[in-house]
Amino acid sequence: MRRTVVSENQPAGPTPGDAEDKTTPQPVTPSEAATPIAPPPESPRVSPQNGDAAPVTELDQDPAPTAVQPAVLAATSAPTDPEEPAVAAAPKRRKGKAVAWTICGVVVLAGAVYAGAAFLTQDKLPSQLTVEGVSLSGLSAADARTKLATELESRSDKALQLTAGEQSLAVKPSDAGLGVDVDATLDHLTGFSWDPQVISSRIFGSSETSAVQKSDPAKLTSAIETAAKDLDSKPVEGNLTFAQGKASQTAPKDGLTVDVEATAKAFKTQWLHSDGKIPATTTVAAPKVSAQAWDDFAKNTAAPLVAGPMTVSDGSKTATITAAKLGDAATVSTEGDKPALSLDGEKLVTDVVKANPAMKSSGQDATLKLEGSGGSAKPVVVPAKEGKGIDAKDLVAAVQKASATTDRTATVELKVTAPTVTTAQAQKWNADKVVAKLSTIYPTYDSVRTKNLRTGAAKVNGTVVLPGQEFNLAKEFGAITAENGYYSSGVVENGVSTKAMGGGISQIATMSYNAGFLSGAEMLQYKAHSRWFDRYPVGQESTYWEGQINVRWKNTTDAPVVVQMWVTDSHVKMQVWGKQYWDVKTKTGAKYAFTSPRTIKSNAASCTPESTGKQGFSIKVTRQLTHNGEAKPLETYNTTYGAWPNVSCG
Repeated sequence: MRRTVVSENQPAGPTPGDAEDKTTPQPVTPSEAATPIAPPPESPRVSPQNGDAAPVTELDQDPAPTAVQPAVLAATSAPTDPEEPAVAAAPKRRKGKAVAWTICGVVVLAGAVYAGAAFLTQDKLPSQLTVEGVSLSGLSAADARTKLATELESRSDKALQLTAGEQSLAVKPSDAGLGVDVDATLDHLTGFSWDPQVISSRIFGSSETSAVQKSDPAKLTSAIETAAKDLDSKPVEGNLTFAQGKASQTAPKDGLTVDVEATAKAFKTQWLHSDGKIPATTTVAAPKVSAQAWDDFAKNTAAPLVAGPMTVSDGSKTATITAAKLGDAATVSTEGDKPALSLDGEKLVTDVVKANPAMKSSGQDATLKLEGSGGSAKPVVVPAKEGKGIDAKDLVAAVQKASATTDRTATVELKVTAPTVTTAQAQKWNADKVVAKLSTIYPTYDSVRTKNLRTGAAKVNGTVVLPGQEFNLAKEFGAITAENGYYSSGVVENGVSTKAMGGGISQIATMSYNAGFLSGAEMLQYKAHSRWFDRYPVGQESTYWEGQINVRWKNTTDAPVVVQMWVTDSHVKMQVWGKQYWDVKTKTGAKYAFTSPRTIKSNAASCTPESTGKQGFSIKVTRQLTHNGEAKPLETYNTTYGAWPNVSCG
C-alpha cells in the first residue's frame, strides 16, 4: 500500500538513514510551531498513528515506497523566512509491513489453535451421539466401543421373523452372516480430521448415525434360500363337492414365491432396527381357476343339479332320483381355467333301477355263482346276455339337460345294451382255485346262537367280489332284525356277557375277516374282540356290531373272488374261490404284556356271573404277500386283549 507521510518540523527529502531502514519506521516528533497539513480531498481514510504524530493517508495498495510530494505550509503563529524552502514530507516508515506481520501472527496463532483442536478431538465422539438407537453420549471411544459391541452384537443373535403372507420363519442374522463392525463404526466417528464441521460436531454437536455392518453375501443368500423353501406356498386350487344334496364350494387361494435376492437385500438393510418382523419380497402365484370362475360354476351348473329331486322317464315307466343321489354321482374337475362337471352314468342307472326295479335292463354281464350246496358247491360262469335298458351316456346327457329346466324331468329311450363283461371274458378269469380256507368250532349247546350262525353264513355264501371292488359284511348281513332271520342270543358288551339280537354272528365276522386276510385282500375295516375266545385265530379275527363295527376288504387281484361259507354240526367253514394271484404267508408271535382280571358288578337283567380268571395279553401277527416273485412290504397287526373279568350280578 502506498503511503505519504507529512511531518511538521522535518526537512523535505529523504535522508541516508531513511534509505537504509527497511523494517522499522522512525518516530515523528511533533512541533508546537507547526500547523498540520490537511489531507488531500481524495484521501479515503485518515488514521492517527504514534500518539500525536501527523495523520497518515492511504492512497493505493502498492507496497513500494514513493517520493514525498511537496506541500504548502500555512503559517499560524510565527512568520516564516521567505527565502527558506518549503517543508517536504518525511519518507514512509514501512507501516504496511507491520500490519502484515501482525495479521500473519494472528493467522499463525489461529492455525495453531485449530490444529490443537483437531488433535485434541481425534479421539472424541460428538457430545450427543446415537448409533442404531444406542446412546454413546459423553462416552470415550473405548467405553463407546464396549457398549456398542455389547448391545449391537447381541442383536445379531436374536431371531427375527421373516414373513411371507400368513407364513413366518425365524432367522438369526448371525446365521445369515450378518453382524456389526464396531471398530469400523467408531473409526468413522473418530480419528484425526481437518474438517471444521467434524471438529465442531465433536465439541458442540450431536449425531445419529448407522453402524458399519459385516456381511457374508453367500451365507446370507443361502439362509434366505433355505427359509424360502418353507415360506414359498403353492396356489391352492378351488373345489366344489356335493354332500347330502348340497354343493359345498372351497375358494381358491393365491400362492407366494419368495424373491431371494430382493429379500436378502431387505433383510440386510432392516435387521439392525427391525421390530422383530421383516416381510419377505414375494411374487404372487395365481391358481389356474379364478374365484370368479368357481362362483359362476357353482351358480350356473352345480346348484341347479341338486336343486331338488329329478324324474327319469323311459317313455312308459318313471323313477325319481333324489338330490343326494344326483350329488353322489357327480364329480367336479378342472379343464384349463374352468371347472367341469361329470356324472357317473352307471351309478345313475343303478339308482334308477333301485328306485324302480321294473326299469332294469333285461340284459346282464357275465358273472360267477356258486353251484351246489355246502362244501360241495363250486363257482361256475353265468353267461352274459343282451337286452334293452337305459344307456348310461344317454342318461347323463338327459340329467344335465333337465337340471336347467323347471320340471326337472330327464327323458331317455331304451336301447339294446351290450354287456360290459362278456361270457368269453368271464371264462378267462380262471377263478376256480381255492385261495383261502378256515374252519372254526362253535358251541353246539347254544341252539339259538347256532341259528344266527346259519342265517349269517347263508347271507355271505356266494358273495362275488369283482376286481377292485369291496366286500362289505354289513351289506351282506342286512338289518339285524327278527324279520331278517336273526335271534336274540349271547354277546359280550363292555366286557360283560349279556344278550342281544344276532348274538353269535361275530363268528361269521371272524370268518369273513379271514376270507380277505388269507386271500391277500386289502383290509379296510375290522376290530378284534375285547377279549380272546379260543375258538378264533388269536390276533386274526374281528367282531361285528351293527352300525358301529364292520368288516370290509378290497379285492386287489385281476379276477373276481367268490366267498363260500356254510355251517356243519360243529364248525363254521369258509373257502374263497378265485385266481391264484397272491402267495400269502402269515406268522403269529408269542403272547406278551399279560394283564390280570378285574372284578366288576353288573345290574343288567341278562347278566351272567363269571369267574374264569383268564389273563389279558398282547400279540403280533405278520402277513407277507408275494406276487410273481415280488414281495410286498411286510404287514404287522398288533392286538391287545383284556383279561376276562370276574363278574358279579345284581
